[in-house]
Amino acid sequence: MTTPKIFYLNIFRPVFVLFSLYLIGDVFYRLDGFKHFASFSEILPGVILIITLWGIMSIFSALFIWLILLATEWICLGLKIRIEKQHLLLYSGILFFIVVILWIFKRHLLLSVPIPFQQRVLALTGAILISIFITWLLRKKSERLIDIIQKRIAPLVWLFGILFIISLSLAFYFALKQDKTYIGTQKNYQSTRAGGNNSPNIILIVFDALTARDMSVYGYYRNTTPFIAEWARKASLFTRAKSDSNFTTASTASLMTGKRVWTHRAFFLDTNSQPLRGNMESLPLVLKKGGYHTMAFVANPYASVSSLGITSGFDNAPDLYEFRKYHSLKGWVFLHMHLMLSKIYRDKIKLWDWIIRDDFILMRLLNLVYPDFTLTEVPPEIIFNKFLKIINNTETPFFAWLHIYPPHDPYLPPEQYSGIFDDSSAFRNYSSQWNAINNFHVVRSDNNARILRARYDEFIRYCDRQFENFIIQLESINMLKNTVVILTSDHGESFDHDYIGHGGTDLYEHVTHIPLIIKEPKQTEGRIIDDIVGQIDITATVIEIAGISNPSWMEGRSLVPLIRGNKFQPLPVFSMSFVSNQSSNQPITRGSVAVWKGDYKMIHYLDDNRSLLYNLTRDPDELYNLFEKEAEVGQHLLTIIQEQIEMSNAKTLSSNNEYSLYQ
Repeated sequence: MTTPKIFYLNIFRPVFVLFSLYLIGDVFYRLDGFKHFASFSEILPGVILIITLWGIMSIFSALFIWLILLATEWICLGLKIRIEKQHLLLYSGILFFIVVILWIFKRHLLLSVPIPFQQRVLALTGAILISIFITWLLRKKSERLIDIIQKRIAPLVWLFGILFIISLSLAFYFALKQDKTYIGTQKNYQSTRAGGNNSPNIILIVFDALTARDMSVYGYYRNTTPFIAEWARKASLFTRAKSDSNFTTASTASLMTGKRVWTHRAFFLDTNSQPLRGNMESLPLVLKKGGYHTMAFVANPYASVSSLGITSGFDNAPDLYEFRKYHSLKGWVFLHMHLMLSKIYRDKIKLWDWIIRDDFILMRLLNLVYPDFTLTEVPPEIIFNKFLKIINNTETPFFAWLHIYPPHDPYLPPEQYSGIFDDSSAFRNYSSQWNAINNFHVVRSDNNARILRARYDEFIRYCDRQFENFIIQLESINMLKNTVVILTSDHGESFDHDYIGHGGTDLYEHVTHIPLIIKEPKQTEGRIIDDIVGQIDITATVIEIAGISNPSWMEGRSLVPLIRGNKFQPLPVFSMSFVSNQSSNQPITRGSVAVWKGDYKMIHYLDDNRSLLYNLTRDPDELYNLFEKEAEVGQHLLTIIQEQIEMSNAKTLSSNNEYSLYQ
C-alpha cells in the first residue's frame, strides 16, 4: 500500500524535474537579453535566486497536486468507486502532457487566433476525458510505468536537488549581506545658480505613451483633451516636440540626463538595467545640488528611479507598487511577491524580480486563471493624490516628476468614458486588448484598429479629466502662484503603418510626436511655438527655469528663449532606437535613427541600410517616401545621421564607458 508520504514523493520528483528543466531553458533564453546590461557576476546571483524560488514553488505545487489527488481519492471512496493512488498519479501525468501538447499547438499554429472561453472549456473537457480513457487502458500497468519513470528521473532529482540546496544557501547569504552600492566615476561638478534664491517649484508631468497626434489640443478631430486645450490657452504650447526614442527606458533616460540615447546608451528595455547610475550626470542631481527638494512619483517600472539607476538623485521616490490598484489574482500575487523580494534583494541582486516578470511562466499561468478586468490598475489619480498629500509638508523649492502610466495600454478607463468614441463592445477588457496588441494580425483589419484607437482616445479623455482635477486641487491650496507645470510624454502610440503600440525600430510621427506644454506662474497669455524641439531640450529648460547654469555635458538647449518670444538657430532633432544592438558598450551597428530638419524628416534603418524621407508639411501621415525623388535632401540628412553615429562610436571605443563601471 502506498502511504501518503511515498505518494507525495512520487508526485514531487517529476514535478521538481519538470520545473527544473523548464528553468534551464528559461535561463539560456534570457542570457542574450541580460548580457546587454549585466555582467556574468551580476547575472549569476539572479540565477541563484530564481533556482531557489522556483524550487520552493515546485515543492508547493507538488503539495497542491498531492492534496487534490488525496481529496479525489477520498471522494471516490465515499462514492464507493475503487481507485488506486497510482491510477490518479498516472492520470495526472497524462493530463499534463495532453495540456502541454494543446498549448504548444496553440502557441505555434494558432498564436494570432483568439480562442473563445467556451472553446477553451471544451478543449479542457476533451483533454480530461481522453486522459481518463488512456488511464483506464493502462490501469494494469500503471504501477510499473510509474516505477520506471521514477527510476529514470532519479539522477536528475539528485542533480537538481543538490543545485537547489546550494542555491538556497547562497540566497540566504545574499539576503543577509550588506546592500551593494554603485560607485562608478563620480563627476565633481557644482550646480551654479544664475539668479537669486527665489526659484519656482517645478512639476514635470509625463503621461506615458501619449501621442500629440490624438490630442484635440493639437487639432485631433476627437475631443480628447478639452481641459488641456483650455489650460494651454494661457501657456506655451510646442507644436513640434519630438521624443528621443520610441520606448520608455530610453526616452526617460534622455529626459533625466539631457543627453541623447547614443550618449547615455540606455538602449534596452528591462526593469533592472540601471543604465544611468545614480552618481552620474543627471537632472535630479543638478537640481538637488542647486538647492531643490527632488521627488519622483513613477508608475511605470521601466521608468522608475531604481530601474534607471538614479535613486540617489531624489529625496523622495515612493515605490511604484504604491500607485497600483490590483483587480486580479495575478496583480495580488505580483504585489506581495514584489514587496517581499524588493525589501530583501532589490539592492543586492540585479535580477531580483525574475520570478515575477510578465513573460516568466508564473505570471503567464496566472494570466490564464485570474478573472478578466475592465478597469485600469494604475489610475492617474493615485499619483496625483499621493503628491497632493505630501506637498504641504515638502521643502521648497521642489522639483516633482510625476510619471503617469495611462494612456499606456491596456486602454481601460472607468465605465463613464468607455464607449464615448465607439459604442461597440469590442476591446473593452484586458484580455481582448492584450491579445490584439501582442498579435498584430488581430488588429490589421481597419475596423479593429479603428476600435482599438477609439479605446485609446477614451483613455486620453479620462486622463484629461484627472489632470483637470489635479490642477483644481493645486489652485485650491494656492500652490500655482510659484510653480511651473510642464506637461509632456515619454513617447507616443501608433495605430498605423502596420505598427500597433510602440517600441521596436519604427519611428513614425505617432510614436515620436509628443505634447509639450509649459505653464508658468501668473501666465495670462498663451504662445504657440512651431520650432522643432527635442526631448532633451526639456531637461535644459527645467534647469534654466530653476535659475541654475546649464552644465556643459548637457546636449539639449533651453527653450526659455522661445517661451519669451525670441528665436534661436534651428538645429537637427533626433530620435532613435538601438534595442537590437548586442551591447551598450559596443559601437552602434543596428537599430534606427530619425532626424528632423525644416519640413523634412528622415528615418534610417541601420540593419538593412534603408532610408525613408518625408516632407511633413505636405505629407504629415508619412505615406510617400521621397528618398529617391529628392536625393539631395535625402543624402544630406543621411550624412548627418551617419556622422553622429560615427562620433558616438568613436567616443565609445576611446573611453571606458563610465556608465557601466562598478567600483
